[in-house]
Amino acid sequence: MHDRSAREAIRQAAIELFAEKGFAATSTREICERARVTKPVLYYHFESKDQLYRELLLDACNESRKQILLAAQRGKTVREKLTEVLAAEFELTRKNPSLSVLFFRVLFAPRREAPNLDYVQLGKEWLSVLAGIVTEGIERGEIRGSALAIAEALTGIQMIYTLGYLLAGEPPLDRNLARRIVDLLFDGCSVNPTGRKAK
Repeated sequence: MHDRSAREAIRQAAIELFAEKGFAATSTREICERARVTKPVLYYHFESKDQLYRELLLDACNESRKQILLAAQRGKTVREKLTEVLAAEFELTRKNPSLSVLFFRVLFAPRREAPNLDYVQLGKEWLSVLAGIVTEGIERGEIRGSALAIAEALTGIQMIYTLGYLLAGEPPLDRNLARRIVDLLFDGCSVNPTGRKAK
């Protein structure tokens, strides 16, 4: 097995096992067995289980941030930008659901179970990127309200649908769902002054 393929095999095996069992309950032996590599090969690529775990989470956060910024560039209006952002996040979950499961496990794991990472700060960075896009919409007159509150609402709805997908396989995490979520935030649930439902 080539160096690069061995490294990727180790990373994917670790993602799956950390998602299934948690950090503390996963041994390097299990990671090696699933990746079909020896311990010396694992330690050639990663100095410890802690370092492997940190790298997986930080790389995933960086990739998510990169995809968000790229997705936001594809839309013209802020509604389109947010739809693209959500669709990109959904695609990342579909591609590697174990990584999404790992993130949820990390959020609710006992504090001493895994290496110390500032998850709150990582979450704030994600919200900051979203709030920046929303602020653009407020300045253009496309949407009104608190940019941070809208970003938090969008994130909350996204997390609920992502959990549903991870637990039950539905709803499909696709562009149509992303559009419906953004439309809900933009159009709301109230009736307009003419008495007709907002589209």
